[in-house]
Amino acid sequence: MMNYLYFGASLICLTACQASTTTPPSATTSENVKSTSVSAQETNVARPLNEAIDHVWAGQRVWFDFVEQNNYQMIAYYDASRQMSVAVRKMNDVNGAPWSYHKVPSWLGWDAHNKVEVAFDKNGVIHLVGNLHTNKLVYFRSSSPYDPRTLEQVDMMVKSSVEQRMTYPEFFQDPDGGLIFKYRDGSSGQGRWFYNRWDADTNKWSHLHETVLLSGEDVRGVYPLGPVLGPDGYAHMTFTWRETPIASSNHDLSYARSRDLIEWERADGTPISLPIVLGTGDIIDPIPEHGGLLNGRHPIGFDSQNRVLVSYQKYNNKNLSQVYIARRENDKWVVKQVSNWDDLYVDLDKSGALDLPLLTNDPASVNSNGNIVVSALLRDKRWEWILDHDNLSVISGGEVKSGLSDAITQFDIKNEIPLRVIPMMEDQTRKSSEFYLSWEAMQPNRDQARENIPPASTLRVHRIPQ
Repeated sequence: MMNYLYFGASLICLTACQASTTTPPSATTSENVKSTSVSAQETNVARPLNEAIDHVWAGQRVWFDFVEQNNYQMIAYYDASRQMSVAVRKMNDVNGAPWSYHKVPSWLGWDAHNKVEVAFDKNGVIHLVGNLHTNKLVYFRSSSPYDPRTLEQVDMMVKSSVEQRMTYPEFFQDPDGGLIFKYRDGSSGQGRWFYNRWDADTNKWSHLHETVLLSGEDVRGVYPLGPVLGPDGYAHMTFTWRETPIASSNHDLSYARSRDLIEWERADGTPISLPIVLGTGDIIDPIPEHGGLLNGRHPIGFDSQNRVLVSYQKYNNKNLSQVYIARRENDKWVVKQVSNWDDLYVDLDKSGALDLPLLTNDPASVNSNGNIVVSALLRDKRWEWILDHDNLSVISGGEVKSGLSDAITQFDIKNEIPLRVIPMMEDQTRKSSEFYLSWEAMQPNRDQARENIPPASTLRVHRIPQ
């Protein structure tokens, strides 16, 4: 498990054949929930557990958060009435104390960008941010450690003038275990990225850099993924450039790395002056506009020699959508096509949060034979390919089972609403977690209202002992 830095979550989607401070009634009703009880004689043995938490909004997919620190678990979500909510509990060896619930004055609309993010600092202070898509900062902070009932709204982090049009909030840890908050200031065709550092001793935020980290120079957007801590000790980041709010205007899959999140460089060690702008980063694949590249879907993995692997999608020479892999080899990026579909074209000439058939969410990994595993979701079905470690040639590939435990998939109701699953983030990483969060939510609707509202979904915590 990594000890610091954000590791991109595997946000899993399955498709089936289809200011309160007390425990919500919905969390205590049975609803035919299949749970595994733990007897008093088994209190030192971890058993599979499925636990209903609350009823939540299902009108569109908007990501919730699930974190743990010092045996405290915390969930941030939108309840059935779309109100931003937090639940916290202290874990013991097997289960945990009752959840402590609290709701804050922020309500979700129809925008699927407006995820909710939560984190503990080193002292247990809760930080909650969300409901942002080119909006003024929505931020709450607790005055007492691990106590959601002391959350209070804070109007500014560092500088109000750059906190009026915020999107993509995200917490992660720096190499020293300090809390970092990143966000975009601006809009999809005109954005720049800030990193803020939290001082847990003075309870103050400050900018990590003297300037912004990434800038579209007021004429384009930039979409980073990461930073991800690699086995080489570097923090790795990939990003795309986008000329307009239309997704098809993504181009030039790029890369940068850093030892300390402050000084950044190309893969060959050449320093990059900040802010990183188009042309100064390391271009992995010079994909043109309308080339099928999708922002935010270029995860970072590593092979057995600690070389960077980047998975992504673009059009091939037949104008069909395919999965690709890039690897840094001998001072250059080597790009190989992985999939070979003969009828798939993903139309990206759209704006807003899109319901797309092809997603490259998970980083490439290494199997027990040392070969490389690349995965993607095609129409909500998981595909995997095994690549030869030496030359990246495809050994085998095809549709596979989701890999999720039956303890989770049993709650995938027979309807057309996908089941969303995220692993718990332990100490700001999502690796090797035995806890998962699940709920059902409809696909994005380009941030527009639907004609009908689906019933609320049940938010559940699952424990799958490893």
